[in-house]
Amino acid sequence: MKKFVFVVIPTIENAYHSLKDFVEIAIPYGMASVAGVVEKLGYEAVIIDGDAENLTFQDTIERVIRENPDFVGSTCMTATMDTTTKFYDKLKESLPACKVIVGGPHVSALPTRTLRECNSIDYVIKGEGEEAIEELLNGMENGIDPESIKGLCFRKGERIVETRPREPIADLGKLPIPAYHLLKYGLYRSYGWNAWTSGHRKPLGTMFTGRGCMGNCNFCASQAVFGHSVRYFPLQRIKEELDILVEKYGIKILYFEDDTFPANRNVVNKVCDYIIEKGYHRRLEIMVSSRTDTAHLPTLNKMRKAGVRWICFGVESGNQRILDIMRKNTTIQEIRDAFKKAKEAGIYAAGNYIIGCLGETYATAVDTIRLACELEQYYASFSVAIPLPGTDLYRHCVEKGIKLPPWNDFGSVNSPPIAFNDSLDAGKLMELRRIATNRFFKRPGYILKLLRTFNAMTVLKDFAKMYFSLRREIKENRF
Repeated sequence: MKKFVFVVIPTIENAYHSLKDFVEIAIPYGMASVAGVVEKLGYEAVIIDGDAENLTFQDTIERVIRENPDFVGSTCMTATMDTTTKFYDKLKESLPACKVIVGGPHVSALPTRTLRECNSIDYVIKGEGEEAIEELLNGMENGIDPESIKGLCFRKGERIVETRPREPIADLGKLPIPAYHLLKYGLYRSYGWNAWTSGHRKPLGTMFTGRGCMGNCNFCASQAVFGHSVRYFPLQRIKEELDILVEKYGIKILYFEDDTFPANRNVVNKVCDYIIEKGYHRRLEIMVSSRTDTAHLPTLNKMRKAGVRWICFGVESGNQRILDIMRKNTTIQEIRDAFKKAKEAGIYAAGNYIIGCLGETYATAVDTIRLACELEQYYASFSVAIPLPGTDLYRHCVEKGIKLPPWNDFGSVNSPPIAFNDSLDAGKLMELRRIATNRFFKRPGYILKLLRTFNAMTVLKDFAKMYFSLRREIKENRF
């Protein structure tokens, strides 16, 4: 039996440094989904998660070598691409015959460049991986020319071949349940602030009701993988996956990873009804993400009854002109209304904000900070815009000849911001991010609200730990 090893190359230390204890250790859902397909084809599948298992770079390589696989693969993000290249260059020294197959948003956006920059990668899968990996592996077994397979990029002699794009998977119901049994499930955890409500951060479960987003934001790279439409899993499949996560793995925290969970109210209501029917709402703390223009009070009320405790809104900016440039298709009033509706439904709201997108000035960034402090929310995340490949921000930088750093410096925490507005250099962007963080989290009224709402001792310990962690990051000029 041939073996396929899926690898999460350890990057959390490099990405977050002193802040790593506050972020989630995410379940590699896409990788587990593809592993389920590989097992169905009759291959032995193994998942080695360097971050979850707290492995070093060298430890991870040695683990893969001991498995002696026929195939090995990873999901590639832009900020981890340099590490990925180094990893596979090193691995191929010991396993030269092993075929390396990668997917993910970065390589989907830049497949040809990926192969030029990393000689050790044999195949890039563009877009969703499940159908493509099945056709590729079957093709290898049966001597089929990979040029006939959609959604691939590979070397053929001295040239690089990129095949036709693959359409998004129309029937998500035909996909097998992700291979959760290959994961060391107890190692995954949620964000630190989940402990404010529930007192714990694991066991964590993640799942999707659908794939894709109706948005067309100029800073988002998800369409490089999932396309421009929203497709949903059949209700029966969603129920089956929920049952497995709750009954078999005993999860206490559940993240629905849909870009906009409340987008389809019919699906949401049926999923919530099932959660309530099974009594899962008494066993789970659920978190979802949403656009602000899909906030609908009756749906939010149903979500709260089903155990949804947190909703993270993609606010992005507090300035209407910047929202329009981003193509968010939302208004400041819709943003305010969304947070009010979440409060009325009894769901804790959090906001995600981006500083430094196209057209940003110091004044528009201050508008964002001001709005974040005005909204009724319990947490906020402030990041600096990153021109990720596959986005209009990246295309803008290429067209304007803006010098971009190595891939390793495309992170949101550990690297200098990338400036593409004349009035805001990297120093100003870091200053604005610090101002946003300080103004939001150091408000006495905000802290008192947290202490009254959540477990006061847990909140105080978290804030004290965060304070010293941020001081270390600032001292190292990383925040």
